[in-house]
Amino acid sequence: MRNLGKMYFLAFIALFALVIFGQMFMVNNTSTIVVTTVTDKERVTYQSGETIESKYLIFTEAETFECTDQFVVGKFNSSDVYGSIKEGQKYKFTVYGVRVPFMSMYRNIVNVEPVK
Repeated sequence: MRNLGKMYFLAFIALFALVIFGQMFMVNNTSTIVVTTVTDKERVTYQSGETIESKYLIFTEAETFECTDQFVVGKFNSSDVYGSIKEGQKYKFTVYGVRVPFMSMYRNIVNVEPVK
């Protein structure tokens, strides 16, 4: 019974490491820069039981992006980033991830710079 507990612990550690390294791989291998004009933005909420979660969506001429906090890249200011983005203005976005439409997954904005 003692060995079974160790196995579960090691399996948990391995799964945790896989998730962290998978995120790091995703960030390092899908990061790109997109220059585009913002057409709209909105905060989307969804509820599961008593838990309510939300994410920010940024609609542009190029595609739709999300703006969410990401531990792996040290981004914890998504509300501030979202608030700084204005409709009708052109921006240089640093984004990462992949767009998976049937899962409502969007590339995530990591950095924003206004373009003059």
